[in-house]
Amino acid sequence: MADSSLAEQLRLTAETVEANLGHGDQVDRPRPIDHLAGFRSRSAAVAAGEELTAAGYRVDGLYRRFLTVWLEFSAMTAVDHETAAGFTREVVGIVERHGGSYDGWGGFLVAAESGDEGTSSTS
Repeated sequence: MADSSLAEQLRLTAETVEANLGHGDQVDRPRPIDHLAGFRSRSAAVAAGEELTAAGYRVDGLYRRFLTVWLEFSAMTAVDHETAAGFTREVVGIVERHGGSYDGWGGFLVAAESGDEGTSSTS
């Protein structure tokens, strides 16, 4: 699993926001953001999913691959520095409370003039 430390995730989040800005992303505009976290057991993933749902996230998938149970979840949000750091702190806290490892977030870029969209990700 990826390094789930909060400091590392916040560093990756800041890098992603800067990269998005460099591509002309309108980071203050909400868009669907996908998240991924890995757990050792299905029960831990389900418990984290319930807490994430209570916090306003949507659980999109739960599956086992080798020895890891992966939880996919999402939310509609902006990705400016403050907002992205806030959801990163929230998600890492929830995931780690349940013994999981946060693998990062990603979503589409929102262009200023046209419907052109790209993608970005912290993982």
